[in-house]
Amino acid sequence: MSDTPVRLPHYQHLYETLRQQLHKGVYEPGNLLPSEKELQQAYNLTQPTVRQALSMLADEGYIKKYQGKGSVVQPLPIGSGMLSIEPQFPSEVLFDGKIQTEILQKPIVGNFPEGFLFVPANPSGLFYYLERIRLVNNEVIFYEKIALPAQEVPDFHKQKLENRSLFGVLRSRYNVIVKGGEEKVWATAATLPLTDIMRIELGTPVLRLEKRIETNRPHLTFYSSLYARTDMYLLQGRF
Repeated sequence: MSDTPVRLPHYQHLYETLRQQLHKGVYEPGNLLPSEKELQQAYNLTQPTVRQALSMLADEGYIKKYQGKGSVVQPLPIGSGMLSIEPQFPSEVLFDGKIQTEILQKPIVGNFPEGFLFVPANPSGLFYYLERIRLVNNEVIFYEKIALPAQEVPDFHKQKLENRSLFGVLRSRYNVIVKGGEEKVWATAATLPLTDIMRIELGTPVLRLEKRIETNRPHLTFYSSLYARTDMYLLQGRF
């Protein structure tokens, strides 16, 4: 399976097409997307299919839908999973919106790993486990540990994850769409080995975010344990 994409439903294919166009700047913030009727004609799709694709874009913050006006393009969401970031002090930080991703631990298969706040109801199955950091201007902003049920994402260890969105890989390779989930957040002081991983001083305040993330597949719930620096950047989420 490795790099061979699965066949996407029509609504998701339209969603992916429009999403790529938005990232390429085909439609700028404040512009209107083509109307539902225009999209139906351009892609030979039904109205419910077009509406489902637009609803997905709206849920992820790419557009806002207004009755009688249409779909207005929003600034591109930038972030980690369901989170976005923005400079806390814009005049002091040069930020072009690019986030680099480095994989510290490539995906390995084993029992459900320790250290996650949320655990599966049946943790006896096998899980892929990986670790990654995400950087802005060569500074580590996020450190994240992730566990996914191995039987739901075959050959996940063969996927290219450096500088790629995990949600994007799941979406394009496995037809998996993140639907939401549960999250717990608290502040803590950085200790070893976190300080070495995030390249920060002992005692530096960080946010810890534990997530149980649900998808369009009833048996594919995955788990994230994430640490975030917020001294220079604000976290922004949608709910």
